[in-house]
Amino acid sequence: MIRKKRLPLGHLALYGWLPSPIKVWAYRILRGYKIGKGVKLAFGAVVVGEQVVLADGVEIGLLAMVLGRSITIGRFSSVGTMSYIACERIQIGEDARIREQVFVGGPQLPESSFTLGSRTIILQFASINATKPVAIGDDTGIGGHCLIFTHGAWLNALDGYPVTYEPVTLGKSVWLPWRVFIMPGTTIGDGAVIGANSLVQGTIPPYSLAVGSPAKVIKSAPDFPRRLSEGEREELVAKMMAEFDRYVTYEHATIEVRGAVRTYRMPSGEAMRLLWRRTAADAVAAARGDTVLTEIPLSDRERDEMRARDAHWLDLAGRTRSVGGSPLTEELASFLGRYGIRLPRDG
Repeated sequence: MIRKKRLPLGHLALYGWLPSPIKVWAYRILRGYKIGKGVKLAFGAVVVGEQVVLADGVEIGLLAMVLGRSITIGRFSSVGTMSYIACERIQIGEDARIREQVFVGGPQLPESSFTLGSRTIILQFASINATKPVAIGDDTGIGGHCLIFTHGAWLNALDGYPVTYEPVTLGKSVWLPWRVFIMPGTTIGDGAVIGANSLVQGTIPPYSLAVGSPAKVIKSAPDFPRRLSEGEREELVAKMMAEFDRYVTYEHATIEVRGAVRTYRMPSGEAMRLLWRRTAADAVAAARGDTVLTEIPLSDRERDEMRARDAHWLDLAGRTRSVGGSPLTEELASFLGRYGIRLPRDG
């Protein structure tokens, strides 16, 4: 009676094989999708929906499928190779990463929805059942092989077996390492960490560490997470930058240091400047194309000046970054992500 939409074979045959620029054009003109600048749709990648918005810089990988009635994907987010995302309503924030062979789907209801916050990541082979709403907050990480279920049903309910349909909510800055199993009806608070191979059911309070099967809270605020002193933070940033420099020199770049200004020169001859602001006394005199890494919050005036100069910034204390950036900005921002540092884009 109801046509299943698991594999859109006709859509694949019509659009899937098209090169990215032509596919983007066809989606805009023939299907009325709202698609921003720099969107890339790989071979075999399709997006099928009644209302579709793909913001600037979105990338859909090889043979990936995104299916839903309403689909919104924010700036610079990506869906990896051979991932399958199918839900009535799909809402993905900016700078989110869904890696290769991730599955989001399951039996659908009118309320089925999948909401993924900004700067989140879902790693390979994770599986999310979104029969009931699944909401994942900003800056949350879902490890590989994690399982999230909103329904549990197989044996006959009339024989007394349990049948459960409940939404799942993960707050902001939650971390699920690999092979975590989330049961229907689970709520995990902001800043919580779940141990690998744990099974979670019920409510985990914010800023706590829970491990086991079933997961039990073993640490909580104010003891978790540990608060760093100002000196410890400065030392950690210095360590990160030393590692970054070691990484780029390994890739054959050279670095020239003059005070707070570092010039990174690539083998191609391209040179990019980084201004490292460590104290409030350090001046911010960035020119066009420069990147400012600052441990002191930028003022509104300083950000306005850098926008006017077309300079870029990564503000560790203010927790913001420029909308775009040079290759150096993007490389450093990506490298800082290895330490869990994710900065919301300006605007």
